Amino acid sequence: MKLLGAFVLASLTLVACSDDGDHSSGDDTVSGGARDFTVRIENVASWTVLKAGTQATKTGQVDGPLGPNEAFQVRFTAAPGQSISFAAMLRESNDWFFAPGPDGIPLYQDGVAVSGDVTQFVKLWDAGTEADQEPFVGDATGVKQLMRNQGDPDPNNIVREVPPMVQLTSGATFNLPAMQRMIRVTLTPGADQQFTLLIEDTSRDNTLQTSDRMTAVHIAPIAWTLHEQPAPFFEPGEPARPNGLELLAEAGQPDTLAATLRTQRGFATPLSPTVVVVGTTPNLLFTPGEADRGLGLERLAEDGDPKPLVDSLNATPPEGVVSATEVTAPVDSDIAGAAAPGQAFEVVVHGEPGQFLTFASMFEMSNDWFFSTSPEGIALYEGDIPRTGNVTTEVFLYDLGTEGDEELDVGPDTGVQQAAPNTGRPDRVAQVRGVTVDRYSVQPLQHIRVTLRPH
Repeated sequence: MKLLGAFVLASLTLVACSDDGDHSSGDDTVSGGARDFTVRIENVASWTVLKAGTQATKTGQVDGPLGPNEAFQVRFTAAPGQSISFAAMLRESNDWFFAPGPDGIPLYQDGVAVSGDVTQFVKLWDAGTEADQEPFVGDATGVKQLMRNQGDPDPNNIVREVPPMVQLTSGATFNLPAMQRMIRVTLTPGADQQFTLLIEDTSRDNTLQTSDRMTAVHIAPIAWTLHEQPAPFFEPGEPARPNGLELLAEAGQPDTLAATLRTQRGFATPLSPTVVVVGTTPNLLFTPGEADRGLGLERLAEDGDPKPLVDSLNATPPEGVVSATEVTAPVDSDIAGAAAPGQAFEVVVHGEPGQFLTFASMFEMSNDWFFSTSPEGIALYEGDIPRTGNVTTEVFLYDLGTEGDEELDVGPDTGVQQAAPNTGRPDRVAQVRGVTVDRYSVQPLQHIRVTLRPH
């Protein structure tokens, strides 16, 4: 749930500090006394795709490029808002490849899984990396070249759609067969948000009409990816990225492109609006190994709604709570909502020596995971010296234990997918606990950066 609200940061003179520093104070930090701190909670997730892989094995369990009546098949799970993309070389060309456009193939329309022929989303693209010769005839085309990267550079070095009548680099023209005479792509949805993507070679022995002879089309092994952000492989009108697309388009080898995508694969979760608390005792928000206290943390951890928790903490402050503040809008935004990658929340809190900071922000691609500190919180002072800089090593990922876990960003009751707040089956283990590496191996510092700046 996204709540309306805003907060105003006071303009104050800042003590010299570094956002990239450790927990110690600089020599110019003034010691002693209470002061204000700016707390910055930043979403630093860098991932751009959710899943990625290759497929070189045909449905007949034989590896290699597709010929007429052969197919590749990919199975995956996906949720609304996600798309599937693939790329596969036309082996009779120099550097032409089949792929959807930047948006990929949508997997849901109006919440209903897409089913059937989706070839209308697929185009033939020129990678712009190698001069275009007559398909099947040129000595540097995929079926004729003696080594990869054999051809001359393309004088037009941008990725572009191949038109029905192609002007080759020599000035000659070539008539391209209709798409449905070369390839057919279908989607078959199954139970539990599963999909099967089928890529079929629909050509015949006379599909390509060349100056040498008629021939079939052959489709090289594919790289594929599930994504929410557009353009996972290339941007039309721009040069091919140094991500392995050139090797796929010129030599039909998808492994380098897939390996690049795997480095970009991850859950770039939004960070929900946040509750920031200053206190004097541990376990201000929760106690590991115990059930949720019913103060409103469940609504934040399951729905991204900070209001019930902050209202509860302020109405009847538990022992040790000095202040509780909600942060509902990212910096430089007037709209309440989550902080996407590249955005941050900021809030000013007041602290004294001996006090600690804690916070809670939902991992919105989950059912009930949240980022927070250890139960002891983050000490605002070292002795009487106010702390400054990066304190992210004291941030952890927790499971609140109120809702059963589903596949991140795919499960129908995860925060970004659920139809309504407070939906989902109960967790069989009704205890707050840390999310262990066998459940999720990514460290919090790859998602979030928390810094303190004393005034």
